[in-house]
Amino acid sequence: MKNSLGHRVKIQMGLESEEERKKRVAREKKENANIIEYFDRIHKQKTDKPLIKITVDQFKQIFWKEGKEYFANENRIFTVDENNKIFLDIICRYFSNDQSFEKMANGELRKGLLIYGNCGTGKSSMFDIVQRMSLKYNLKHLYYTNISVHDVVNQFNKESKQNKLEGGESVIDKYSRGPVHFDDLGTEKQVQAWGIKENLFDRLLQIRYNEFKAKGTKTFVTTNLSIRELQNNYCKQVKDRLYQMFNFIELNGNSRRF
Repeated sequence: MKNSLGHRVKIQMGLESEEERKKRVAREKKENANIIEYFDRIHKQKTDKPLIKITVDQFKQIFWKEGKEYFANENRIFTVDENNKIFLDIICRYFSNDQSFEKMANGELRKGLLIYGNCGTGKSSMFDIVQRMSLKYNLKHLYYTNISVHDVVNQFNKESKQNKLEGGESVIDKYSRGPVHFDDLGTEKQVQAWGIKENLFDRLLQIRYNEFKAKGTKTFVTTNLSIRELQNNYCKQVKDRLYQMFNFIELNGNSRRF
């Protein structure tokens, strides 16, 4: 039996008895062991068949486990608090493809995610953790390419230079297909192709919008800009299509990098 609201308050206030604490710890260890054993078994299976269905509770357990390891590798602590607990709950429901996401976030599971908010709040880290989970636990339906907009621009410029400034079209093609997470959208520099300066993501986002309409291909975005600031960086067509492509979810609070 999970901790009741009253019991959780007792835990937070340090009023839990020693007997209650021992029972809770034993129960949590058993629950965690069962979940971890399940996914370890899935991971060890020598099969290309992906795991499709995962419950919200299962996703949360593994997200917590992988999140702690992810931040430990950076000598940081994975903390769930009043600034991010609702956000993380919504994200777990989204990636579990649970219908409750649509009511909680006033969104649609068929759309991608546009996560915006202050620097250092954990937006990019969340996508790193989910990608890590998709690889480690054979959750192929969750996998996406994870890349900074600056790296996309650098790749385009490098190819364009090799082609005597006649464009980096293979880079456009590469990031037009399949699910992709673009980090730091709205901070990219312009590129030059065919003697003309342009915002590369005006093109990329329009192409990905067409892929979304035709195939349901999802795009994920993180940005430190407000929605209005982000929209001002792009052409009218992209501004309108952002609302059709994305669920807008804010993650604010203070930076967790310190």
